[in-house]
Amino acid sequence: MISSINIFGIPVSQGTYELFLNSFLQRAKERKSSYALFMNSHMVYEAKCNAIFRNVIKNADYICPDGVPLLYASRIFGDNSYERVAGNDMIFSILQLAEKESLRVFFYGSTEQVLNIISKRLDSEYGSLNYKCYSPPFRKLTDVELHNHAEIINEYGANIVLVGLGCPKQEIWMEKMKPTVEALMLGVGGAFPLFAGIDTRAPLIVRRLALEWVYRWVLEPKRLFKRYLVTNTYFCYLFIKELVKKILK
Repeated sequence: MISSINIFGIPVSQGTYELFLNSFLQRAKERKSSYALFMNSHMVYEAKCNAIFRNVIKNADYICPDGVPLLYASRIFGDNSYERVAGNDMIFSILQLAEKESLRVFFYGSTEQVLNIISKRLDSEYGSLNYKCYSPPFRKLTDVELHNHAEIINEYGANIVLVGLGCPKQEIWMEKMKPTVEALMLGVGGAFPLFAGIDTRAPLIVRRLALEWVYRWVLEPKRLFKRYLVTNTYFCYLFIKELVKKILK
């Protein structure tokens, strides 16, 4: 059973990677409307500064410790046996499991170009996987459009919806769609271009050292400098504040 621990006021889900995967499988088989967030430092910042995002977190079924800094915080303030559950890893595990269990997977988000590349890879490497791709308009969707998209997903009979709209858009979308989409929704964001081979991931040793953000910053310095400066500094502030409280107890 997956438990949770309060980290900076956020109920972060706890357990092993395998435990999360098994829980996802059960929800997917039941087609139980639910959604999982893959939490990192940027999302912690959003949760503290954005009231809408706080509500998204409140209604989430899973808040997975994706970012290594958050994982370390979970281990220090919780249990050292907790494992990282990253969206970039989970997409591969989910696809393998879906093919094995004959589950239907719906890719929602990104561009037609990216989805076409993903389709070619799926046909090549996951030959028996039942999947469907949909690229929504890159603008705020109307209620009618959201309703229509939910119908498309449900009529297809999706067990799992992989959502690649980027943070915080994808998380807000999943929270809005929870009452209507009859499937497990996973907000995997940047995993779409990664799976398509458009983006590259940091080497394993870099990830284990909690320096994946440095790797990304080197690749996109202009876009990510301000974001990392603000979010990482804020995360350090929260961590030190929580650590002091723990020491003084």
